[in-house]
This record gives sequence, C-alpha cells and structure tokens, in this order.
Amino acid sequence: MTYQLSPHGAHYVGTIGPLVMVTACEGVLAGSLVRALAPRPIHVVANEAMSEAVPLGMLTKAGDLALSGLGAITTQRRAALAILDERAVLLAGSTVAPGYLLATTGAPVMPVVLIGAEGKVPTDPPRPRSRIEVFFFPPVTIPVDGDPLAASTRTALNERVRQLVADAGREALMRTGGR
Repeated sequence: MTYQLSPHGAHYVGTIGPLVMVTACEGVLAGSLVRALAPRPIHVVANEAMSEAVPLGMLTKAGDLALSGLGAITTQRRAALAILDERAVLLAGSTVAPGYLLATTGAPVMPVVLIGAEGKVPTDPPRPRSRIEVFFFPPVTIPVDGDPLAASTRTALNERVRQLVADAGREALMRTGGR
C-alpha cells in the first residue's frame, strides 16, 4: 500500500524450474519488490544496501543469502544448490556476478528491471506513494563455451549477462516513456 506497483511480464517467471534472475537495481527494496510480484518463491542474494539496512537474521529467515554472514564463495555455492534444486535465485545489484552460477548450473537467466525503486542513496527506500515499475523479461539460456570453472569463461558469461540486463533496461525505459 506504500507504493504504486506495476508488474510487467511476471508470467515469464513461471512456477517451476531453475532460474537465475538478475537486476542492476542497488536499492534496499529490490529483492522484496521482486519477491512480492513474482508468482513463485525466490531466494535473493542480498545486495550491499540490503545487507547494511536489514539485520542478517531477517534476511536468512526470508530465505535470502547475505554475503556479510556467509562470504562470497559460500553464498554462491548455496545459490547454486538452490538453482540445482529447481528454485529461482535473484542476484540484486552488483554484489555477485552471475558467471559462476550460469557456468555451473546451466540455468536460464532472466533480466529484471526496476524503475523508481531506489531512494536518494541505495539504503534509502523510495518516497511513499512512488510509482515503481518492475519488468520481468523472458529467460534466456546462454551457452557455456569452455571450462565452466575457468575465469575467462565466467568473465565472458558475466559480460553477456551485463549486456542482456542493459538491453532490458533500455527497453523498459522506452516502455515507460523514459521516466
């Protein structure tokens, strides 16, 4: 009730199967907004703002993975296990690169774009009654070329996902008239 939420394309999320969702949004509410609008449970790898603003116990009770409590390697391994267990994982912001998860699981990746979901700084929520648009784009399977554990393979996958999310962001802005 605090925000005017407008979801677009939530049907692309589906209700079963492995899925790596990626958003560039650094806002503290990114994970909560996506979780609230998706038609299935989602494990969120907390971004820096979420880890700073929300107590670790609250994140883990919600099924989220917080880097501050686990460390990057353990967080990625737990996220990979969730994906291999046919669950969805959201990587919010730039905290965790998706290359390792894609290389080791072969899961499809879904760009998610949030417009209006950030305050003046990432740890601030948007103003009350703000309009927040959440765009879910169709999942894409990116082929893994090379050794999944090689740094060069993960770097190439990270770049492919970065470009996919950037393209989705441009499309979402065009749909909203650039607001």
